[in-house]
Amino acid sequence: MILTVLLLLVIGLPGYSDGGKVLVTLRKIGHELLLASGDSTSWISPIEELDERTFLIRFQRPFAFQPASLVEIIHRHLQENQGPLHYLVEVRQEKRNTVAYSYEVRQPLNWKTIACLTRRPPRGAYTIKIQFAQPPVQTASIGRVGWLAGLLLTVLLMGVGWRLVNRKTLPSAPVEQASPLTLVHLGPLTFCLEKQILRLGADRIELSTKESKLLKVFATSPNAVIDRNRLMEQVWGEEGVFVGRSLDVFVSRLRKKLQPAPTVRIVNSHGRGYKLEIDSPKEPGQDG
Repeated sequence: MILTVLLLLVIGLPGYSDGGKVLVTLRKIGHELLLASGDSTSWISPIEELDERTFLIRFQRPFAFQPASLVEIIHRHLQENQGPLHYLVEVRQEKRNTVAYSYEVRQPLNWKTIACLTRRPPRGAYTIKIQFAQPPVQTASIGRVGWLAGLLLTVLLMGVGWRLVNRKTLPSAPVEQASPLTLVHLGPLTFCLEKQILRLGADRIELSTKESKLLKVFATSPNAVIDRNRLMEQVWGEEGVFVGRSLDVFVSRLRKKLQPAPTVRIVNSHGRGYKLEIDSPKEPGQDG
């Protein structure tokens, strides 16, 4: 109960955020950038999460921006909603695969270190990529958390002391056994759902949360094509954003982590989705 109270207090601290709040903050940034360029009608595409630290803001129409205004808008929203974070911003021209403007912020913001603030880049079809030095979650004040933890620890010790003084002999309760780990065998690989790891003999392969969710879906239907929509719904459905490009990124990462086991691979089914192929073990005497 004490830990639950501490967690609730931490969530209420300035600077604490979750993944959903990050997406809302980035959409606000895109909205204000369009307003600053005189566009109040065009659409901002759903925010794309390239990985847990990198996000992409896409726009429906070309727009113009002033570097000084861009820096101020992004920093103000991140400071208000995410707390003091280090981050890198790139304004990209996707068709040319070039970076039109970029800068890095290491707290506190130092305007003198940011170049070209007074220049005016031409109007263009830009996307904005923001990469954080650390995942933008749980950035609560460590000092305040420590103070609260000390206070709660004092209350806890007082409660334990009172109970020891006034305790009565109670019948011993049966010891509950820990739930067994869920293990899924994929050819020579063993997938542990709870620990988000793959094992190949003595080797251990770490998986991210998204990679683990994705492999869990594949493991339910091995050697069968799984529709893209089903994969996105079961892995990202609770986030309520379209992540088609993110799906391809995470499938590519998962492929690399399966490479040590050549008999297990993810195959693309054009226009449909992906399939986890697992080769059957060869019978003794079969040719290679």
